[in-house]
Amino acid sequence: MKRMTLPALALLTVATSASAVPGGKLTTLQLGNWTCEVPGDATVMPIAKPELSFRTVPDSSYIAPDGTRGSYLRLAGELMLTSGSFSGRRFVMDGEEIMREQGRDDEAPAIRCVHASPINIATPG
Repeated sequence: MKRMTLPALALLTVATSASAVPGGKLTTLQLGNWTCEVPGDATVMPIAKPELSFRTVPDSSYIAPDGTRGSYLRLAGELMLTSGSFSGRRFVMDGEEIMREQGRDDEAPAIRCVHASPINIATPG
């Protein structure tokens, strides 16, 4: 019986440490269209940037306006497009429906992307 305890304890330790992801929880974006734009304010309408917009599809992937497919990595509130025509673009999530692009040296360019597909609202019940 004691022989069984040590391997089980070692296995439990490995499983516990594997679930911890450096940088935050690994997750995905909501599927659908993401419309990118220069934000407006009370006096100026947002300016659409369709050339920067994309569509998210299963398997942590996206499709750019030119039809090329790429992948992304989302750790907690940070997102990086890791391959495809938008490779290297980085974002900070502002909730689940809006992300703001980060420029080089963490300066914030004036681009935000908004989930433009139907919003998934949980219903009580």
